[in-house]
Amino acid sequence: MNSEYYQNYKGPNLTKATLDTEDITDTIREFYGENNWQGKIWKFSDIFGDNCKGKRIYCEFYSDDGRKHWFNSWVEDKNQYFNPPLATPINQL
Repeated sequence: MNSEYYQNYKGPNLTKATLDTEDITDTIREFYGENNWQGKIWKFSDIFGDNCKGKRIYCEFYSDDGRKHWFNSWVEDKNQYFNPPLATPINQL
């Protein structure tokens, strides 16, 4: 689903992503695009596949000033929208 919110967002560089213990960094980079989730909000199943329910998601980013940003979550419903936090510190806006 297109999102004006994400279309106007420019986040930090993705450096690591895991689904449970599996490294999915390259897959997530395809969806993250130009550091803005391609201007869209995706369903969990779009990004993590149909077997993602109950799995842990971890994403790590580094901003241009070297600050580390991260989030983790669990997939409860694969059809729910994946709406990650926008990792831009207020002093960098």
